[in-house]
Amino acid sequence: MLIGVDVGGTNTDSVLIDPTKINTDSHGVLAWNKMVTSAEVSDSIQKGISKLFLDNKSVDKKDVASVTIGTTHFINAVVEQDRARLDKVAVLRLCGPYSRHVYPFSDFPSGLTAVIKGYIGYLNGGFHVDGNEIQPVKEEEVLEHVRKAKELGITSFAVVGIFSHMKPEQEELVREIILKEIPHAKVSVSHQVSGIGFLERENATILNASILHFAEKIISSFANATKKLGLSCPVFLTQNDGTILSAAEALSLPIRTFSSGATNSMRGASFLAKTHGKSAIVLDVGGTTTDVGLLLSTGFPRQSSSYSIVGGVKMNFSMPHVESIGLGGGSLVRGAGDALTIGPDSTGSEIVKRALVFGGSDVTATDCAVAAELLQGGSLEIGTVSHVKDKFSPEYLAAFQKRAKIMVEKAIDRMKTSPDDITVLAVGGGSFVVPEHLAGASAVIRPPFYSVANAIGAAMGKVSVELSEIKVLAPGTTSKEEVLEKLREEAREKILAKGGLENTIETVFVSTDAVPYVPNTFEFVIKIVADVDYSKAPKLEVDEGQFESGTRDIVKKSLYEETKTAIEEEIDYTTYRPAINKDRQWVLSEVDLDFLAIGAYILGCGGGGNPYSYMLEVRNYLRQGDTITVVDLEDAHRYIKGEGSIVGVCYAGSPTVSHEQMLGDALMESYDIMAKYINRKPELLFPIEIGGGNGLCTFQISASSRLNLPVVDCDTMGRAYPTHWQTTPVVYTPEGECFYAPMVFANGNGNSVILASSKSDFLLEKTMRASLAELGSEVGVVNPPMSLKDVEEKNIHGSISLAWRIGRAVKIARQKAEIDKLPQRILESVNNTGKLLFSGKIVDVERKLFKGHAWGEVVIEEVDGAKRKMTIPFKNENIYCKTTDADGTNEEIVCSVPDLIAVVDAATGEAVGTSDYRYGLLVFVLGIAPSNKWTDTERGVRIGGPAGFDLDFEYKPISTYSKPMSVIQEYAY
Repeated sequence: MLIGVDVGGTNTDSVLIDPTKINTDSHGVLAWNKMVTSAEVSDSIQKGISKLFLDNKSVDKKDVASVTIGTTHFINAVVEQDRARLDKVAVLRLCGPYSRHVYPFSDFPSGLTAVIKGYIGYLNGGFHVDGNEIQPVKEEEVLEHVRKAKELGITSFAVVGIFSHMKPEQEELVREIILKEIPHAKVSVSHQVSGIGFLERENATILNASILHFAEKIISSFANATKKLGLSCPVFLTQNDGTILSAAEALSLPIRTFSSGATNSMRGASFLAKTHGKSAIVLDVGGTTTDVGLLLSTGFPRQSSSYSIVGGVKMNFSMPHVESIGLGGGSLVRGAGDALTIGPDSTGSEIVKRALVFGGSDVTATDCAVAAELLQGGSLEIGTVSHVKDKFSPEYLAAFQKRAKIMVEKAIDRMKTSPDDITVLAVGGGSFVVPEHLAGASAVIRPPFYSVANAIGAAMGKVSVELSEIKVLAPGTTSKEEVLEKLREEAREKILAKGGLENTIETVFVSTDAVPYVPNTFEFVIKIVADVDYSKAPKLEVDEGQFESGTRDIVKKSLYEETKTAIEEEIDYTTYRPAINKDRQWVLSEVDLDFLAIGAYILGCGGGGNPYSYMLEVRNYLRQGDTITVVDLEDAHRYIKGEGSIVGVCYAGSPTVSHEQMLGDALMESYDIMAKYINRKPELLFPIEIGGGNGLCTFQISASSRLNLPVVDCDTMGRAYPTHWQTTPVVYTPEGECFYAPMVFANGNGNSVILASSKSDFLLEKTMRASLAELGSEVGVVNPPMSLKDVEEKNIHGSISLAWRIGRAVKIARQKAEIDKLPQRILESVNNTGKLLFSGKIVDVERKLFKGHAWGEVVIEEVDGAKRKMTIPFKNENIYCKTTDADGTNEEIVCSVPDLIAVVDAATGEAVGTSDYRYGLLVFVLGIAPSNKWTDTERGVRIGGPAGFDLDFEYKPISTYSKPMSVIQEYAY
């Protein structure tokens, strides 16, 4: 027998299942119930399970093989920023010289930081992508930091090393040292928490460390509850991906259980409707919203992306891809006819007081659904049905059903990845509001026991193992297939140790991706699942009465409500004015930085790298009191001597590596070496590439505590391009000459290179790329100084202003809730020098690696109308757009480089990078005219246009370029 329990904020659902009867009409469900969730964590569980046995007295408790529990307690502790449940954490980074300017907690909400931040230590350690040590760990250094944390009364530690998910031995060594010094310490090591993505993995590790003590109490209380009931079976907890963890494993990794509610419902729906082997849409209808998700043929939900945000903290856990709409049982219904609306506001838990069927005076979706069923000769046994009999006209009920139908159909269409009809499963307590017939649905099924699908999903959980590895495979050595086979065997051993049944092991995900710019290096990921052999599953042994004292106080409402984050002061982006001082210097604020990050990524045309970590570093400088200034090109003469020495900077290398190994002082090292090499200090700075992360990198060294130099409002691309030679100075340099020598680049760990000369910029680029692998696959680059005359003639003017205006337009549209006008607002911000090329959802993505670059194409399909498709090939950045009719005919290239092609998230207005393209994402595509520096000459079109990507078609401009107005010019004085 299996027991599933889902502990929610309002109700606790429990179910008892006989797995030998799952193929019968009862689906094996012997008993189920709903209880109001009580303050004492274990009371609801005990009462719910006790009632299961009262309702089915023939079941012997010794026949229960497992109890599986889904809980929101841990995520609630974080969301509520509860000091009673969250410990102070000491964060020990094994990073050597890297990542120090993007310090721990950089992107935590301020209130949560105040509750959790205890101590930060930067230690020797970490690994490069090729597996070589950045620095070895020093035991004395570790002990020094541990003792400092100990003096502060901190006993919870998060240990995070660069590329530790690939090489965990340093983290394990540091854990041993900590426990030797503080035997009772709680230590969370990042390689056990999640995979690649240093900041996100660190965030997750910090939260995990913070809730370890609380998890011990909660999970032990779960075990106590089952023990008191006379159950001797193992206890499991459900985790985010729909599989389960033993209670013993959850004690060290409680963070993996953060967001299992939606997953449990989807898994329960799959089990009840027997959809395994087929995809299906699941509608989980509650009191306020309907969560819409896609079940894959594996029986597990489609995941949303490589990261998620919980309690304001970004982590690299993939959560189920779920979209919520404002339709629930308590949704308020207003208006009539075509003006009738449903939600998004709701009575919530007060439905039993406010809905008509319960004697209230508010019209809810429940009232309309009950009345509509009566009209059709049926009856929904909810409340007092007679209260809505003859209350509404047939026309009114028809309008309600039409509106509900439209809301659900649109959500289903957005979730689908194929135009074919698909099975729709409606579960949850409010699922009776879902219409019986829906466009796009082959069938609408409300399975039996739909109201406790979440508890059923918990009970039927499988165990899982996911492993990832980045490995260098030199030619003639180990093959990719051999690495995968080794990973499969390792995963098999781990899942058997967890209690998996060997003959049920199933591979649900395999990935082999080449790492861009890193020769012969691949990232491998494999995930397997299996049914549970309950006789071998580990049990959590708890002494009678252990952890009971104080449990109620810790679990119920926080005693420290004042620690919650205060609501940030609302900024009116429409009236916001940037600060321009008397010297016509633009002094950047955090608002400006936010605008710039959004705008720069849109200008990245899919490439350039996500500006997020760059933004965090620059924001940290601002928060510590630094001044960062931007100047107009027309004012640059005031800062130079003679012809001038103005330097362009950028990072070059693998986005995969930069996501894990954030460079420390590589740009500063390169700058210093260049200054010595040319025997003069540069006087001004500018970004080589405004698109993506490089659009912000100049501010990292221009800040007042660093070089204290202004940044000129210009760049050399006006966008992002995959190569250094695709820049406007090369366009205006005679053929046969090399513009970018001498070039300096450094890795921030004591290694630097000067490329003194080259026959061409093309060959110089090849030489630089060949050096990258030996330098950790990412470097900071400083190019040779340009004279003021060269900058004026060869660079693109107003690039920083353009990024700012785009970001501002997005933030204003979001603040005004003008999401549907995002394309229009962005185009207005670029002086209407572009077009909305397409809107739809991503239905296909292909990627491959060729000569260090990520090549591929994304296919977008219209959601409404003729279902036309747009295909966008990319080489790091988007190259051109091709449209076809639904049947593949009428092919037309509608936009190409050097025009900017931006794929934008329709829900947020923020750029979608080529590495973030995923199935089902709703996007719109903009084409924007490039700077005339690209289009005024045949050489510019040849370097930046189709020919620069070895494509044999003619460039046709989408619009005429209009120079953006300088922010300084508009807002000065």
